[in-house]
Amino acid sequence: MNDGIGGLLLSLVILILLVATNAFFAMSEIAIISTNSKKIERLAESGNRKAKHLLDIISSQSGFLATIQVGVTLSGFLSSAVAADKFAGMLSGALSFIPISKGIISGVSLVLITLILSYFTLIFGELVPKRVAMKNPEKVALSVAGPVWGFSKAMKFFVSFLAASTNGVLKLIGLGGKDDEEAVTEEDIMMLVDEGEETGAIEQHEKHMIQNILQFDDKDVMDVMTPRTDMVMVSAAATVEETLNLAKEEGFSRIPVYQKDFDDITGVAYVKDLIDSALHGGNDEPVTKMLRKPIYVPETKLCSKLLREFQEEKVHMAIVIDEYGGTSGLVTMEDLLESIVGEIEDETDHEDADIQELSEDTYLVDGGTAIEDVEKTIGVSLDIEEDSDSDTVAGWILEQLGSIPKSGDKIVLPAGNGFEVAVQEIEEHRISKVLIRKIEAASVSC
Repeated sequence: MNDGIGGLLLSLVILILLVATNAFFAMSEIAIISTNSKKIERLAESGNRKAKHLLDIISSQSGFLATIQVGVTLSGFLSSAVAADKFAGMLSGALSFIPISKGIISGVSLVLITLILSYFTLIFGELVPKRVAMKNPEKVALSVAGPVWGFSKAMKFFVSFLAASTNGVLKLIGLGGKDDEEAVTEEDIMMLVDEGEETGAIEQHEKHMIQNILQFDDKDVMDVMTPRTDMVMVSAAATVEETLNLAKEEGFSRIPVYQKDFDDITGVAYVKDLIDSALHGGNDEPVTKMLRKPIYVPETKLCSKLLREFQEEKVHMAIVIDEYGGTSGLVTMEDLLESIVGEIEDETDHEDADIQELSEDTYLVDGGTAIEDVEKTIGVSLDIEEDSDSDTVAGWILEQLGSIPKSGDKIVLPAGNGFEVAVQEIEEHRISKVLIRKIEAASVSC
């Protein structure tokens, strides 16, 4: 009797240990897969032995998965064998009073024991340990690194055979046999940033900055430049004093100088050079004596490449030219930085915002404001066509009207928006100010 109870308890202990072994490997798998490899690399470089073992494990994904699978399969197989041998037989004996054949009783007993074992293995050997691993993957991965690494070395031959077999099958079905490094895409990064904002780990302005950095490499100079119509330039016939007065009035430290017309920019006047000349009695000297050679860039040049060029050439301004060689605009280091960090205002910048809220649901917008900024700030959709070339509100209005507008011309947006866009101010055939206001539903439907 005592031997029977002792044998039963021993089998129960063995079964618990096997389920625990299954739990260990299940937890190890999730923890190691979910861990941040860059963090582990830094820990390994600092001399952390566990991190070195972990790095060795994850260096071969197929080998690691085979190691885990060997552990899970062995523990599952042995636990099933113990349960079938000891507990199924015991249950079959307990049910022997039922007047049916022993074969049926044995079969039913085996199924019941298997279901009970599966339940406990699923809960305590799979789901619970995996949830634990997901809570703190790095900590769990480091704690299991030693045993998993040791087990992988002990089972090296068998694991290598399984890994080779797996890679062979993958080759046969055209998926390749080598471990592919998982490529991290911009979408992956933005998903993490969105999650960080939702949890409060990342502020909204930080999120926008990260978005701008990711988009920076795709932006053309044309997207950030000051257009030709807004450029401040001085004629080559001007004197040092006249150029200094213009620079003081406009608040710029560098001013392009043109010869015949705006398409013939011959240099850039630096205010510091002009001041130096003025201090030495050169007020009446022609500004052309103070010029520095300008940098010319095409509209299609990427902002990221221009930023590197600015750094290499140690300059802060470039003249943007169009496909015909004419002046399209001007781009500065500040323009490039603002496309990442947002508006940078100094003492000389005008206080007027691009979008001013005059009253509730009424806004005065600068014609050169980006459509995206207007839609985001005001909460209105301008229903931009996919093939539209317009980037600014003024460009969109010209596209909608199909002609040069007059002050007061209006565009009523679809009923779903309930907004009216009106040309408020025109300067030299250029839309400088736009009034956007909400109108009543009845007015929209008319």
